[in-house]
Amino acid sequence: MSKGYDWLAPWYDWLAVMAVGKQIQKAQLKWLPFLKDRKKLLILGGGTGWVLPYIFQINPNLVIHYIDASSKMIAKARMNAGNSSLIQFIAGTETDVPDQDYDALLTCFYLDLFTEPELKTLIDRLKSRMNQHGIWLATDFETHTLWQRLKVRLMYLFFYVITGLKTKALPAWHKAMVNAGCVSLENHYTRSGLIRSVVFLVKNK
Repeated sequence: MSKGYDWLAPWYDWLAVMAVGKQIQKAQLKWLPFLKDRKKLLILGGGTGWVLPYIFQINPNLVIHYIDASSKMIAKARMNAGNSSLIQFIAGTETDVPDQDYDALLTCFYLDLFTEPELKTLIDRLKSRMNQHGIWLATDFETHTLWQRLKVRLMYLFFYVITGLKTKALPAWHKAMVNAGCVSLENHYTRSGLIRSVVFLVKNK
């Protein structure tokens, strides 16, 4: 699957805006101010890293572990990171997350890569890497109309053809997060309602 994302890397951000509009970027920026007082951030499935300059504007001292399966996406993310020495780039997936005590996690259009049973396992795995007062900024698709469901289905078909993505339907990611014990602190929908951005408080037992 990483080879497909390697192929997409040069056009990935442009394709996202063309498919959904600038709302896809605005949604990812919405809750970044919550990172202001955080110490260590995990970004999972970060793509090209276009968001990194915005994060460093908010918190220039934030230590970041940046994970993506595509080496070409990581190469673009390195460029967007500038000269920062605070980022560790890791070519991999959720199985390659270091055993660290993160106080912040960022996933943008990552939870939709998993089936609902896989998503439960993923959430539990990531929660175990976070401290008791960690926050999780999650942005992803939700569908409320027939047109939105059709659009998302076409996107899944596109990623199946290009990357071999096996997931075919959007999981109920917000419900899965709540069922895992995460508490929604802030919630935002884009004007169309297609994209939801949430700040979760991660509660570990």
